[in-house]
Amino acid sequence: MKNKILPLFLIIIIVFTIAMSGCIQSNADNINGLSSTINDTLEKGDTSYNKAVLETNKYLLDNASSDSNNALSEFETAKSSAQQALNYAQSSNDSVLITYMQNTVGEIDSRINATLQLQQAITSFEQKDSVGGNSHVLLANQFMDQSTQYKSKNDIIVKQNPSKFK
Repeated sequence: MKNKILPLFLIIIIVFTIAMSGCIQSNADNINGLSSTINDTLEKGDTSYNKAVLETNKYLLDNASSDSNNALSEFETAKSSAQQALNYAQSSNDSVLITYMQNTVGEIDSRINATLQLQQAITSFEQKDSVGGNSHVLLANQFMDQSTQYKSKNDIIVKQNPSKFK
């Protein structure tokens, strides 16, 4: 009886393993799955941020505050997904993916910092402190410049490694 159960048990384990292997995604697949979420939330965040900047320039501070809150929320969602993707990249031990995702997290952190500075500027302008407001606007611009530098680094990585980025 034992002789019949053991081979049957091994066949069941092999079939189960083969079936499950189709359900298991690689780290690269997981990163690719998160990339659309990251891109979508960054796009929405950028739209809200840019609206907030224009509204701040026009002293439509209530609208600017609302849009900057939306931007911050989108950027934080993007960061969460990017951090997850970075964890997958680190698990893969692929230095290209790790560097790319580190740059992406840095890019998003810079956008978050820019948004926080914009919010401080809005608060300063609401308090009729134009010197403080302009100081925060300058910092927000610096963080956005830093964000574009991270993006440029990633563009170079993609150009140098086209097979890794589809």
